[in-house]
Parts: sequence; structure tokens; C-alpha cells
Amino acid sequence: MTNLTSQCEKARYCETGQRVNIKFCFKLGKTVTETHEMLVKVYGVHAVSKKCVFEWFKRFRDGKEDELRSGRPPTSTTPDNIEQVRRMLVNDRRLSLRMIAE
Repeated sequence: MTNLTSQCEKARYCETGQRVNIKFCFKLGKTVTETHEMLVKVYGVHAVSKKCVFEWFKRFRDGKEDELRSGRPPTSTTPDNIEQVRRMLVNDRRLSLRMIAE
């Protein structure tokens, strides 16, 4: 997965909605320029950059828009896991992180 530009990262708070709009325009056969112009009309100064739109188009073209992201898997902080770690620590406060992970 390629990293999005820093300008694209600045608009992260509304990027998800914009990504959906970008994908919609991509599927309609709109160009990057047309799509970016529409985003600017709707989001104004909060619109992602044209370069960001280009990068999303490239991802959609390559079929990579739904790749898993790096980082902690969403299943690692489930309520069950949290409770299990709490119980382990109540029984033995000297457990190391490695011992808990095992």
C-alpha cells in the first residue's frame, strides 16, 4: 500500500466521505480533474488535493482500495481480550508484556 500525500493526510477527517465520492465518480467514468472540481465545489478548502484524487483513482484502477492497513488488528482490543488481560494481571502483577502475549 502506498502512503497518501501529506496534503491528503491533512484532510483525513473528511477523507472517508470523499473517498466514497471519488470511487463513485471513478465508476461513472469521470476524470481526475472533473472529480476534483466536484469535491472542491462540495468541500471547499477541505477538499483533498488533486494529487490525492489521482492516487485514489490509481488504487481503484489497480483494485487495491480495500487493502488491509498496517497497524494493530481490530480484533486485538476486543472486550474479551481486555477482560482476559485484566484477569491475568490481577492474578500476577509481575507478568511481562511478552508473557501476556503468549
